[in-house]
Amino acid sequence: MIRPAMILITLLAVSLGLTLFVVKYQVQDLEGELVEYNRSITDDRQAIHVLKAEWSLLNQPSRLRQLAERYLGLGVVEPSQIGTLVDFFPEPVVPDASVVQSVVPLTAQIQVEGIKP
Repeated sequence: MIRPAMILITLLAVSLGLTLFVVKYQVQDLEGELVEYNRSITDDRQAIHVLKAEWSLLNQPSRLRQLAERYLGLGVVEPSQIGTLVDFFPEPVVPDASVVQSVVPLTAQIQVEGIKP
């Protein structure tokens, strides 16, 4: 006669074997995804490396100077082109009274509104 404990142990062993079988294939699928992700990361890193090399090539000062001269008509800044503030504003600028009243320091605005800084 078969004991109920023997049937229980057999069912437990079979269910454990099936669970192990399913988990094994899930792990294999996850490992495959991991390999794909690692490959994608490596490809992206190589692409970033190439883009950085292109960026450094395109931003060479000598190349940019040639392009600016050719397409924009820009040249090297000469000392005669540099001015001072007095050159632009020979007379002192007197602020308008309405402008001075409308410009209030930020701390005064905060105190007027009742907000503590």
